Amino acid sequence: MKYSKIFWGVILIAIGVLFALRNFDIFSFSWHSIFRLWPLILVFWGIAILPVKSVIKLILTVIAIFIAVIILARHPGPCFHWFDWRWGDKYIYRQDDNQWEEQHLTETYDSSVFTARLNLEAAAGKFYIKNTSSELFEFDSEGDTGPYKITTSQVNNTKIINVKHERYYIRRGKVSSKAWLALSPEPVWKLNIDVGAASLEMDLSPFKIEKIEIDGGASDIELKLSDKIKRTKVSIDAGASAIKIKIPYECACEVNTSTILSSRELDGFNKIKKGFYQTPNFSDTANQIFIEVDAAVSSLKVIRY
Repeated sequence: MKYSKIFWGVILIAIGVLFALRNFDIFSFSWHSIFRLWPLILVFWGIAILPVKSVIKLILTVIAIFIAVIILARHPGPCFHWFDWRWGDKYIYRQDDNQWEEQHLTETYDSSVFTARLNLEAAAGKFYIKNTSSELFEFDSEGDTGPYKITTSQVNNTKIINVKHERYYIRRGKVSSKAWLALSPEPVWKLNIDVGAASLEMDLSPFKIEKIEIDGGASDIELKLSDKIKRTKVSIDAGASAIKIKIPYECACEVNTSTILSSRELDGFNKIKKGFYQTPNFSDTANQIFIEVDAAVSSLKVIRY
């Protein structure tokens, strides 16, 4: 058996085990620490060209991997998140566990507002929309990732609401963050959600949603759409593990996917061509929903209710 096959097999197995342990919070390390181990590439390369027997090379490789695991365990380094960074954003690395915060943010409803646009930016956490509000917008959060801030502006009859972290606490290990959003059912809404490793559970059935865009590495996305507006557009660009969208029976729906999916469940859809699906009588139905998915997801479900 060739040593090269054993070598790469051991490397891949070790990497897979490390990531599995990290995902289950058994073993914690950061992406930053991984990048700092780049000299190991030279070590493995050197082992590969040593004029010794294959079994000795294998033993040296296992020893090098064992040392790397010890380094990661003893020096996990600061957590690193894949989210957009902009000048002026504040990120603080903390090692303590005393930063649990609860917030309530609100924006008063004004009858002159006909349309509203919500821009939500977050690095991680669970986000829920379940309730209506007599205010234009309410935001309740709890967690240890740092406080949020809200800024607003108005252009004619359109209210723009921006919600993002005022400062973000970067810490070792697992973070916890939950937020509950409540919207006024009166205006027509456009939602722009830019998140990292997050879970989204949003019941939008009471609201007039013209457009919703989700961009990020969200792990789970569950949306429930309404029939309160003639045209709704949903755009999802994320490395999500599961996407579930509920649409009313009264609405026609079109789904356009350009992604690799391990499973696809489209209730009552006709396949028009590869990656393109429509419900029967799509063009003749008054209310239409357009769904576009571009994500490395493990499953996509669009079901009627």
